[in-house]
Parts: sequence; C-alpha cells; structure tokens
Amino acid sequence: MAGAFVLVMGCTPDKPPQVTKSSPAPVRAPVADRPPYLCYFIPEAAVTELTGYAGTYHAGDDQRNPDSYSCVISNDEQSLFITSYDVSATRGAIERYMTFGKKHNPVDLPKELGTGLISDFDIRLYPYRTIEAWFRCGSDNALIGITVKRNPARDQDHDLVQLMKIAQRRFAEMFGCDLGEPPPP
Repeated sequence: MAGAFVLVMGCTPDKPPQVTKSSPAPVRAPVADRPPYLCYFIPEAAVTELTGYAGTYHAGDDQRNPDSYSCVISNDEQSLFITSYDVSATRGAIERYMTFGKKHNPVDLPKELGTGLISDFDIRLYPYRTIEAWFRCGSDNALIGITVKRNPARDQDHDLVQLMKIAQRRFAEMFGCDLGEPPPP
C-alpha cells in the first residue's frame, strides 16, 4: 500500500508586515553653562538646545527679590522655561510638590542636590518636565524650581539635573551663601 503524503499549509490574509519605527534615543549632552543667564538660572545658550524651539522668545526680568521670585521665558504661544526660588522655604513646600510629583512619572533627585524630584507637569494642555530641590545655602533651607517645555529629542532628566546644579551655584552667588548638606529630614 502506498502511503499518502498530505501537505497542509497555513494561509494568512494579505497584510503587510508590521514594521516598528524606532525613534532615535534622546540626546544626553552637557548643558551650556555660560552668561548671559535668563531668569537667573537658565543659560541663554541652552534655551534652543533644551527646548527644541528656535524662534523668538521673551524672558522675564532679573530683578532679584530678597525672599522669593518666579520668572518665565516664553514665546507668544507657551512658556519654554519657568524658574522660581524661595530663600527660606519650609519642609511643607517641598512635601506638597513631592506628593504631586510622585503621581506624574517621578524620578529621584541626586542626593547632592537636596530633597526633591523630577516629574511631569502640564500647563494649559502643554507638557512640561519639572525639577524642585530643597537644599541648604548658608543657614537657610532654600527651594528652587525649574520647569522646561517637553522635548522628546533630549534626555530632560539629565538636562534638569545639570540645570539645577547651575541654578544652585548661581543662587549661592546671588545671595552670598555657601551650599551645604541637604536640609535635615
């Protein structure tokens, strides 16, 4: 008896193969740290590099307030950077921010920058990434916040850590204090 050989082939509908697009990895590069500085802490050379926005923008004034201040760098449509400082912030200020930030894609702050974190933040439907750090400068517990327009082409957590280092150095220069250990728990 002759054996029969049956070949069964599976068919699939005519669908083009799924091709996944890979987006380029975010750029992780040094932040330019040279004058002039906008809103106290943001090197002007870094604005386009970090936000991806190359048009004209307006920067708030650099009138130093002895206690606290906020400043915005923006174009006609949205804010590109927002900076703020408080010379003698309470633990409650950073705790409120951290409670909010822990729910929005948080990343821990390097310990040498103080207490705080990096997180997402939306303003009027525009996405931002923000960093807040509570740290010692002289005998005071200071707070600095920096918010930047989201730019998926950049590693913004890396950028914000570098900007916070610049901001803390500039803060110490502005207020004539020495950076110290993070505030006590």
